Amino acid sequence: MSNGSFHVPPAGPAAAPAAAPPRRRSAWSVVATVLLVLSMVANAVLFLAVLGMMALLSPTFTQGSLIEEEVIEKGPRSAKIAVIRVEGLLFEDMVEYVSPMLTRAAEDDNVKAVILRIDSPGGGLTASDDLHHAIQMFRDTGKPIVTAMDGVAASGGYYIACGTDHIVAQPTTLTGSIGIIAEFFFINTLMQDKLGVTPVTLKMGDRKDWPNIFTAKDLAPEQQKYLMESLLKPGYDRFVDIVAEGREMERDKVLALATGGIFVADEALASGLVDEVGYLETAIDAAKELAKVTEARVVEYRRPPTLADLMGLGMKARQTLDLRPERLATFATPRVMYLWKGF
Repeated sequence: MSNGSFHVPPAGPAAAPAAAPPRRRSAWSVVATVLLVLSMVANAVLFLAVLGMMALLSPTFTQGSLIEEEVIEKGPRSAKIAVIRVEGLLFEDMVEYVSPMLTRAAEDDNVKAVILRIDSPGGGLTASDDLHHAIQMFRDTGKPIVTAMDGVAASGGYYIACGTDHIVAQPTTLTGSIGIIAEFFFINTLMQDKLGVTPVTLKMGDRKDWPNIFTAKDLAPEQQKYLMESLLKPGYDRFVDIVAEGREMERDKVLALATGGIFVADEALASGLVDEVGYLETAIDAAKELAKVTEARVVEYRRPPTLADLMGLGMKARQTLDLRPERLATFATPRVMYLWKGF
């Protein structure tokens, strides 16, 4: 204190107010955020699905328009050789995959030849024959078609190769297996002894249910003879005829080879089942020679993945998930196939 007055010290900085505690998000807020994200994803999927349906329903949509070309050997655009892969088992989905590609190649004036790159142990009789027919339709355009065999081109795989103008097998290719096979199983014991289920079959016509896998335990001799003559022999004879015609061989010579046995490339060449042993380059050279071109751009046809494929619902998955009664009934039907079982 001085001269009767108090000394007031200078005021210090004001204390900062305490920070408010962070607000916690309520459970409802988290749920709302998750639902919003899921809604956005669902709307995007629905939008893509609508676009896909519009494309399918569009009058300008064609299967050929979905085929892409990947250049695997450079050359003039005006002279192309199209490579089409045939891989895996031959069933309806393979026909739906390959046939539009053959149509695209036939309609493209710049495509001078086609190479089928086969890696298949075969499959169904009808699918194999449909593919052979599609190859014949392509050949009617006058354009050559060459087979380039990969690891396996057996049974139905060889059946379709016989429709082409020239066959090249890799040194390690397994081919041949000219024959036919039928498979079915009996579950009578399982159903009655294990499950307590007694199947009942009503029929008119003694052979209507031959073979009935639900009521029989084995094939009776007359049933086996009937199935061999009615199911297997016609398909076997057609296979032999296809090889004899396609390879320009005497039928008796084909019959001697039609044991269902497999041939390695050198054996197949010596037997007349293939024309050359080599690689894709060999097949390309053969295609150029047959097409009478010295230079060509080699492109591989590919089909871009569909929305169903991206969602894991491709052809095989859809067939697996198909539980309709008529679909399930096919499992009880004998499967007659041009198929090499060693695959």
